[in-house]
Amino acid sequence: MFWKFTRFEMDLLLRNRKSWFIAVFLLFFFILFFMYYSQEEPIPLTDQKRTETNTSYAVFEHLDLLRHDIPEVAEVYNYHTQIQSLLGMQLWFIGNGNDSEQYIENGLEINQLRLKVHELGNAGIPDHLIVPKEEILKEDALLHYIQDHDLPIESDSFATNHYFTNVLTMLSGLLFLVIVLISGNEMLLYEKSHQSVMRGFPLSFMSKVISKVMIQFFHIIAFLLVGFVIGSIYVTKKFNAGDFSFPILIYQNEDYIAVSTGQYLLYMFLGLALATLLLLFLSILLNMLFKNAFANILIGLGIFILPDIAMAAGFKATFLHPIKFIDVNKVLSGELATELGNSSIDYWNAMAYLGIITILVFATIYAINKFNYHRVPKDLPLERAF
Repeated sequence: MFWKFTRFEMDLLLRNRKSWFIAVFLLFFFILFFMYYSQEEPIPLTDQKRTETNTSYAVFEHLDLLRHDIPEVAEVYNYHTQIQSLLGMQLWFIGNGNDSEQYIENGLEINQLRLKVHELGNAGIPDHLIVPKEEILKEDALLHYIQDHDLPIESDSFATNHYFTNVLTMLSGLLFLVIVLISGNEMLLYEKSHQSVMRGFPLSFMSKVISKVMIQFFHIIAFLLVGFVIGSIYVTKKFNAGDFSFPILIYQNEDYIAVSTGQYLLYMFLGLALATLLLLFLSILLNMLFKNAFANILIGLGIFILPDIAMAAGFKATFLHPIKFIDVNKVLSGELATELGNSSIDYWNAMAYLGIITILVFATIYAINKFNYHRVPKDLPLERAF
């Protein structure tokens, strides 16, 4: 009977215009984003290094003015003289020299020198010209990964990653939250308004909930993946950005590590899948409590911005932080850990919290249904919650 009900629900989904709107949106979101974003192509590595070299030269001039008067600045100046020289060599090796191995070795040496400069308090360097320690550690993780996997460096090596990370940054978080909330905003309410049809299925309430969530889940994830594949094919053909071997940085164990593009995408879509599951069960719960499709969306959005409201009011409210874990991209990039001032927020911790919250929401749905089923109202006949 469960599968008969599931097939019936699937048929209703296919006849629902809202479901097809969401499907079409997910199918075309990636390719439309890539078409729009193609107007701003990624900056080649040679240009990035040239800009970095010019900025370093500006630092060099500031230090040169102060090094004779302040001993600490003189020491920083000596380190920076080496940095400036190594940057010039890097620019040669990535351009005319075509020596990836030497480029990486010079880059790792530059990072060590910059960390020593940080230990000296960046004496004599203006604040706007200081390379943040976080950026140094990120660069170091990338170079170590490239060195360990013996990857050749070219000017457009990171082109594919550039497009993928930007489109997933755009999708993850608030936009994805709204998509799932709209998709599941009337899972129970539709059944409530068609009781004569639905009650023909001798199936428990929780079995119906699982069936509805399962169908909505596969509907969203399937079109999300298909849309991403279509967008990826477009990027590969349009920009010749088909190299998936280069790494992407993620935040893990209070540090930055480099992972392959495939591993990053696996983490990203597993995170989105778990977030989808949580939001669909939350939609069921909100349907039970408020019996209003619009309330489902508005309250869901309100819950998502609660940590931001608490921070704006001056409260740390660490217990609200797991709400923001739905933004998988910010969790992976470490941006969420920085925003919330909580260095323990990384991918696996976030997924564990989302899993626990999903179980708690499911248990709450079960408990409310049991309570409504067993209570004996004074003026109403005994009936289930829905």
